[in-house]
Amino acid sequence: MAYIGLDVGTTGCKATIVDRNGQILAYQYKEYNLLFPKSGWVEINAQTVWESVSHVLRGVSYQCNCDLKAISIASFGEALIALDENDHILDNSIFYTDVRGTSEIDDILQKIDKTELAMLTGMPINSMYSINKLLWIIEHKFEVYQKASKLMLFGDFIAYKLTGERKIDYSLASRTMALDITNKVWARKIFDLFSIDMDKFSKPVPSGSIIGSIGKMVAEELNLSKNMMVIAGGHDQACAALGAGVVNIGDAVDGMGTSECISVSVDRSFVGKSLYENNFCCEPHVCPDKYITLAFTTTSGAVIKWYRDTFENTRQADCSSSGKNIYEVLEHECPVQPSNLLMLPHFAGSGTPYMDSYSSGAILGLTLGTTKGEIYKAILEGICFEIMFNADMLSKCGIEVSEITAVGGGAQSEVLLQIKSDIMGKPVKILSTNESGSMGLAILCAAACGDYPNVYEAAKSMVKVKKIFYPRRDFHDQYMEKYAIYKRIYPAMKEIFNAGNDSLNIKIH
Repeated sequence: MAYIGLDVGTTGCKATIVDRNGQILAYQYKEYNLLFPKSGWVEINAQTVWESVSHVLRGVSYQCNCDLKAISIASFGEALIALDENDHILDNSIFYTDVRGTSEIDDILQKIDKTELAMLTGMPINSMYSINKLLWIIEHKFEVYQKASKLMLFGDFIAYKLTGERKIDYSLASRTMALDITNKVWARKIFDLFSIDMDKFSKPVPSGSIIGSIGKMVAEELNLSKNMMVIAGGHDQACAALGAGVVNIGDAVDGMGTSECISVSVDRSFVGKSLYENNFCCEPHVCPDKYITLAFTTTSGAVIKWYRDTFENTRQADCSSSGKNIYEVLEHECPVQPSNLLMLPHFAGSGTPYMDSYSSGAILGLTLGTTKGEIYKAILEGICFEIMFNADMLSKCGIEVSEITAVGGGAQSEVLLQIKSDIMGKPVKILSTNESGSMGLAILCAAACGDYPNVYEAAKSMVKVKKIFYPRRDFHDQYMEKYAIYKRIYPAMKEIFNAGNDSLNIKIH
């Protein structure tokens, strides 16, 4: 018996077949593109995503001749899909990084206090959320809102295409900034304040609940059984957390990709005003009665790629032609000891806690004797310092990160993982599979199908640790001295660029 985990990402989707023992049996990926119709506008075409989903589901079904019992779906949050009464898609979806929705922040705060809003919905006010984007649509494209009989996020949209049922799990629903996260129902106050029709949205349900069976026609089209159940999945970050075994309070998964996000399992009673004041959210976990908070950086792997493409493009070409891994070459040149440099990785603004889109990156301490290896190591260290800073801020909010599991592309670098352990002073685990999102979905399916009594027992059996990196005490002590300086860089940069540099058109909020 096996299950399909369908992970709908920002630039592609993947379908993975996982058996009840946590073994991956088949995998299919399909890429698609974001759209940039105007400066600052970022969109995604829901029909293209559905066609890609159909492609990967057909692909894995032919790869594996096994008893597929259920499918569950993880997706990115925030972006809304508007469907008319005939289920035609009315417009492209506005992506969360799109600038639209920014001016709507003031409109929202004129009607509800930001602390009240955060305590109700778990989301500190930001332009990324669905409500902001929807208010922009109502103001500038009212005909789209008027014709829409259904407003969905991508997770419940795909489930609807498969089953005809309109249900959305709590974690994904929270990314609208319109879910009452305590009572886990739509926050009527939000809908009433802004005259939004709540009936256009799907019904919130717990992750792991049964949405329905796949419809006969779509089952035939995708080579799937019409008896296959569709299980409510979740926001991709929450699903990845479950797939990494993050089920206990204080456990954290560190998703190390282009950007970087740590998802920490939290007790709702620990969540207070200070969490939201530092731009950390609180959303329902896909585990029953648990919550998670997210801390993220905008550029992690992106800074590494920038260095490779800007300073090592010739060697990158040589490595590609000879079959070598450029990152292994660069890591081999890194000094063993902590570097003498400091790097602020705000190459596309900052993430939490500052949420400063104007902040910029910096490399400090360069001399005529500085080597490329030292610069590269400083980049790896800076990425880890930024996550360390976020963990410290969470600690000040009453949330302690006790255990870290690393997933994503960055988790393939043992050098980077050892630096992370040395800096944070905590063990860092990696898993036998890097597909934590798909594993989390398989865990939800396994519990829903009764193959395990609950998601906790399923995770205990299906999530397997491959290796643990332990902090080296002498290096940790050296890094703590550097970290004390690192924390001063952003405030100093902010002061420098905001003091008399208007002619440079540079500003840090």
